[in-house]
Amino acid sequence: MRKVLWWVLLTFVAGGLGGAVGYWVMGRGGGSASAQMVLVPMRGVGWPGGPASSEFVEAARKATPSVVFIRAFGERVAGDEFWSFWGLWMPRSQPVYSAGSGVVWSSDGYIVTNFHVVRDANRILVTFPDKRTLPAELVGADAGVDIALLKVKATGLPPLPLANSDSVQIGEWVLAIGNPYNLTYTVTAGIISARGRNLNLMQGPLPLESFLQTDAAINPGNSGGALVNLKGQLVGINTAIASRTGSYVGYGFAIPVNIVRKVVEDLRQYGMVQRAFLDVEVSDFTEEPNTGLSAEELEGLYVGRVIPGGAAAKAGLKAGDHLLAIDGIPVQTQAELFERLAQHRPGDKVKITYKRAGRIYETTATLTNEEGEPVLLRRTTYHSEKLGADIVPLSAREAQTLGVERGFRVQNLRGGGLLSRLGLTEGFVILSINNYLPETPQELEELLTRVRGRIVIQGVDAQGRQSYFSFDFR
Repeated sequence: MRKVLWWVLLTFVAGGLGGAVGYWVMGRGGGSASAQMVLVPMRGVGWPGGPASSEFVEAARKATPSVVFIRAFGERVAGDEFWSFWGLWMPRSQPVYSAGSGVVWSSDGYIVTNFHVVRDANRILVTFPDKRTLPAELVGADAGVDIALLKVKATGLPPLPLANSDSVQIGEWVLAIGNPYNLTYTVTAGIISARGRNLNLMQGPLPLESFLQTDAAINPGNSGGALVNLKGQLVGINTAIASRTGSYVGYGFAIPVNIVRKVVEDLRQYGMVQRAFLDVEVSDFTEEPNTGLSAEELEGLYVGRVIPGGAAAKAGLKAGDHLLAIDGIPVQTQAELFERLAQHRPGDKVKITYKRAGRIYETTATLTNEEGEPVLLRRTTYHSEKLGADIVPLSAREAQTLGVERGFRVQNLRGGGLLSRLGLTEGFVILSINNYLPETPQELEELLTRVRGRIVIQGVDAQGRQSYFSFDFR
């Protein structure tokens, strides 16, 4: 009985901000223990100069109608372990289901979520707070940023107003809204704990990480949901947690909305993310002993290498320089630099502040694309009905990152198509077919649709993992 009463007490203390607090006074001595409850009046708890509870209520009221519940259904093709042991491919289909959250981006039906929520989907359902459930199509996605853009046939939807994530302050109150463990439209509160976190989660050829960290409770199912400020404005898209248990332990991470905005605009306008590059290799100054360097000498990022003919080289940067700021905004970590560049497109000009030999200089650099050119990237996409996907040649920078001469990325994978049935996933990069890589997407399509006998596809999935698929076409 004593244990039960203690649990009730703890629950009451944790949840009650008014009324009374119970204290258990346990008798001591040789006889049986006695217990007495003392009721102490308790005033409402608040934070001096902090937000009133009505601000949380109002922010949740404004933002919740714009957060949706996403269910993704798909299938993976896997070989039976018994037959695989004997070198035989006996494919069997395995159903795949994932659930997460999303944010209404525009009134005409665009929805933003995390790519990992819909990665294996051939059917996507979006449920709104008014209980409507609509099918959605995948408009585009980028595994390196972990953002996917969906579209439903609807009008008059309530999009969330967007904050400026560059202005978000550490210690600022935020709400996380989503669907953890299928507990739909759950709201939790916390603060911004840190900015510019790099967790090494994105493992694609060109990953981008610069997370906002929050202690608002985020759990499985919150992925793709909204992180909003007390004005009800979208600050970021909840994406990940740091946990040894798989559940919330105080560390949640969201993609800043300024990055999300640019990714969505690119996907809608160009069908791909227009990444901008400074063509320089930099490193953080670590906390290890730095041979007596002063605080000023440890400012910014250390420039280890400047790519000849690239944006930084043309702007006059040299190895050994200290990169201090982009467009007047200080950069102290690689993640902060990537966040600045992620808001630009190839061809944009940025002001660079750097230090050399104790003197501070400013210069202007014109950012380049994945091919190293200062213009928007125009990539040829081959739409293959036979393969059930779009086939996109790798850019020069992607190929260099993977250490290959060329390759083909699978995009907009459609359920029921040949590649989907073979088990390839969205963002998979084909590097060889029977140790041969076709010259063009058309040749790749012809090879896969006409070949007979054993075929082995080698490549890299969207998370950067080496993968092999072996089939026997009759």
